[in-house]
Amino acid sequence: MILADVSIKRPVFITVIFVVLLVVGILSYDRLTVNDMPQADIPYVTVTVEQRGASPEQLETKVTKLVEEAAGQISGVKHISSTITEGVSNTVLEFSMDKSADVAVQEVRDKVGSIRGQLPQEVEEPVIAKFDMSAEAIFSLAVSGTGETEELSQLVNDVVKKGLYTVKGVGAVNIQGNTEREIHILLDKEKLASFGLTTSEVVNSLQSDNLEMQGGKVTDASTEISLSTTSNINKVEDFNNILIAKRAGSEIRVRDIAEVTDGMKDRESLCFYQGKPAIGIDIIKQSGANTVEVSENVKEELARIAGLLPEGVKVDIVRDNSQAVKDTVNNVNKTVLEGCILAVAIIFLFLNKWQSTLTSAISLPISIITTFIAMKLMNFSINTMSMMAISLSVGLLIDDAIVVIENIERHLGMGKSPFQAAQDATSEIGLAVLATSLSVVAVFLPVALVSGFIGKIFIEFGLTVVFSMLVSLFVSFTLVPMMSAKLLKAEDKREKGIIGKFLGWFNQRFDKLAGNYSQLLKVVLRHRLKTLVLVFAMFAGSIALVPGLGFTFLPATDLGELTIDVGLDSGLSLKAAGQKAKNLESIALKYPEVRSMYTTVGKDQVSIFVKLSDKKERKDSTREIAEKMRNDYEKVPGIELAIYTASMGSGTAKDVTFNIRGNDYEQMQTIALAAKQMLREDPSARDVSISYKAGKPKLQLDVDRDQAADLGVNPAAVGETLNTLFDGVAVSKFNGAKDRYDVRVSLEDDQRVDLGSLSGIYVSGSNERMVALDQVTRKVFATTSSTLQRYDRTGQIELSANVTGISTDDFSASNLQKLNHELQMPKGISLVLADDPMGDGFIELVIALGMGILFIFLVMAAQFESFIDPVAIMFALPLAIIGAILGLFIAGSQLSVMSLIGVILLMGLVAKNAILLVDYARQRRSEGAEINKALVEAGLVRLRPIVMTSLAMIFGMLPSAFTKATGSEMYAPMAHAVIGGLITSTILTLFVVPVIYTLLDDCKKMFQRESSAIVVKG
Repeated sequence: MILADVSIKRPVFITVIFVVLLVVGILSYDRLTVNDMPQADIPYVTVTVEQRGASPEQLETKVTKLVEEAAGQISGVKHISSTITEGVSNTVLEFSMDKSADVAVQEVRDKVGSIRGQLPQEVEEPVIAKFDMSAEAIFSLAVSGTGETEELSQLVNDVVKKGLYTVKGVGAVNIQGNTEREIHILLDKEKLASFGLTTSEVVNSLQSDNLEMQGGKVTDASTEISLSTTSNINKVEDFNNILIAKRAGSEIRVRDIAEVTDGMKDRESLCFYQGKPAIGIDIIKQSGANTVEVSENVKEELARIAGLLPEGVKVDIVRDNSQAVKDTVNNVNKTVLEGCILAVAIIFLFLNKWQSTLTSAISLPISIITTFIAMKLMNFSINTMSMMAISLSVGLLIDDAIVVIENIERHLGMGKSPFQAAQDATSEIGLAVLATSLSVVAVFLPVALVSGFIGKIFIEFGLTVVFSMLVSLFVSFTLVPMMSAKLLKAEDKREKGIIGKFLGWFNQRFDKLAGNYSQLLKVVLRHRLKTLVLVFAMFAGSIALVPGLGFTFLPATDLGELTIDVGLDSGLSLKAAGQKAKNLESIALKYPEVRSMYTTVGKDQVSIFVKLSDKKERKDSTREIAEKMRNDYEKVPGIELAIYTASMGSGTAKDVTFNIRGNDYEQMQTIALAAKQMLREDPSARDVSISYKAGKPKLQLDVDRDQAADLGVNPAAVGETLNTLFDGVAVSKFNGAKDRYDVRVSLEDDQRVDLGSLSGIYVSGSNERMVALDQVTRKVFATTSSTLQRYDRTGQIELSANVTGISTDDFSASNLQKLNHELQMPKGISLVLADDPMGDGFIELVIALGMGILFIFLVMAAQFESFIDPVAIMFALPLAIIGAILGLFIAGSQLSVMSLIGVILLMGLVAKNAILLVDYARQRRSEGAEINKALVEAGLVRLRPIVMTSLAMIFGMLPSAFTKATGSEMYAPMAHAVIGGLITSTILTLFVVPVIYTLLDDCKKMFQRESSAIVVKG
């Protein structure tokens, strides 16, 4: 083999290459970003349009449908989903995965821009943004103090927020529970009426007075001077002097019709930390930024900020996602190191030479470190998926080196020099090692090519394994033979002393086991049918265990964090919601495992983030504690409950979601309420809720168009007047010492307390006549919804639940059929299971497994130059499934994507062992050996490397299988499947592959005889 020959003859050259690779690899590792999950450019685009005070029904008609219609014309749009709440319309456009997210954003921006003139004038400028998986809070803070909320809010805005924005990698700083300074111009409706003024006159005058405008430029021969016009007000009291209008020669100024106050905006949320009022801060990192690095930078800035805060004000860290990332990465690193040590120990156990062991051991870190170069070139990061790939590769990386070294040792035993033994052994085993490595590459390459959302997540996993295997192959053909030629000696240099005696005893026992194996293989070859029946029975028995395993997409990790979301009755004031939150907090505080509690409160929603004690310090898991809390919270009347446990790579979606779709919201709501009650009666259902919830009571003023026309009243003026007086309109900005603040016009507080406040309000009519509001409107009482949903331009209500006791698939299937049967959907209404990109992803991985198996077959066919011999190896693949299922069953692990990845790996490992066996048997047959004798000899010669590689892989995975550290739940099922599958496949492969090989040979001979007979007859 050319690579091996060059390496043996030019050791310094090869050493230099690997020194360079090590240095570049270490530098690459240092420059890799660290995140919890791979960064994925998902082609989702959001369109957010805000109109203060607008009801969901108004926004749906005037905004959302127009946005959906325009954006739906863009090529590549798969689905459009919209969520509409009071004042906010949010539309999410899902594009096909081959669409560039940046191109999609630009196309959406152009389309929405084309309909901007059709949207109500009152709406804010639409915000179009690319969906960013990392755009979530990685760090949360609670600022508390002894002063007033207004003073604390000012401090947070002026000191804390501005300081955090200077931190490298921080993308956004969101504040909750605070309030901001705002200049209020509070109108007196009686004074307005007495002067004959309308609100629109007031608003227009204020907007045109306090302003700053660009005025173009003046250019002469040598200079260019910019022009601007300013009419800024620098003192709050100066707003009183703004001229509004003139009536009968008299000037009417703001002081004549309103009171000007320097106040605060109405609070939209409350925050509590450890039961005390606080202001919450969520820090969102920039796309692609290093989570751990941003977190460390934030902590440094917080230390600086702490010195600027007055006494009594403190900043507490509520949530730090980087800690879970660091813990998981450190734990994976630890398991990798432990796995390496155990794998090397297995090599030493079999080879009984420190020189051979050292050669194998060095190949491990070199292969891993060199893999980081490829990861850096591909812009990968250190994350859960890539580190699991490295962990998984420990046993794989040493496999090739083991096979090569063991064969070199065998050639040394023939009396050859180390130089010659290294050359001959590598050349002899080279094609087999190439095929075995390519079989693993073949099985993982399709994983990297999986399409859709799940493909974006698993590409780093699949390609990291592929990179590491190719590096390992290169190391085995270069560094291993070179070091073997230099370090190994022809004479016996085995260990002496107690260790040597033990190793000698072990290898004697193994040689005896090998002899027994060869005898048993002869027996098996005489009873081939019975052997296959027995193996088939084992396979069928293992398949029967599958339903009892259960299924989850990704195993839940115990991060010691949970979130309690509580929906409250609509119409509650913020103060009443805050009191309700205090009562809800008291329930969780009863649990001794609770270490901290951070609560955010909206008018109809309470969210309690609970941090539990460390995993090692408590008896119950986070899920078990959450279930106990759920039982307590379900006793509280008038709330809608959902409890989510934090887990790596998961959000806050419930286990199962059904969608009720149609265009008649009343009918859909009736069906949704009935379906909700039916699901609650299912003992497997938890946290059942629907997305549709009645909102606040609504008084709708319907304009009498005929009467308005007679009186010369513009219907739009009615809405604008009500919006200004009762909700307020920002008319300009006030330049304070440190910032710019809104100037808002509204009615005086005591004139907008009840429905009686609607009297005495006037709008302008024809001939400058003032028309009372009740002359052109009639009152209609109703209840508005708090949230509307749409999917693909159709109304939708979500019915969701968490599931316990059975698999989500079984729950979904049985209840979907039951709900449709018993509710008998009216025409135009449908109840379907929500689209599940994760479920689709699992199917994609199963397809990838099938493609991997096909690629393995093609690799072996190419190596053996035969389409028949690889079939014997393919029959070995199901043998791994027997042990994989048993491993999961014994460990109590569920079927999941991670256990499926373990099965995919097993396909490559089983193929590797079978290739070694068949390859040597073919060599002996080519030398004239009878088939059974060739197979028995192949078993004897290849038994040691097969067992060594399998045990190295098993022991390399043991730390991953049994660790209880943070994040271990994610990768442990993969280890359970691999260990179980390797145990059964290693044992059964040594017997089943020879049996299948002989049966195929018999079939080939029979076919040849029949062909010869046909030729003779012809």
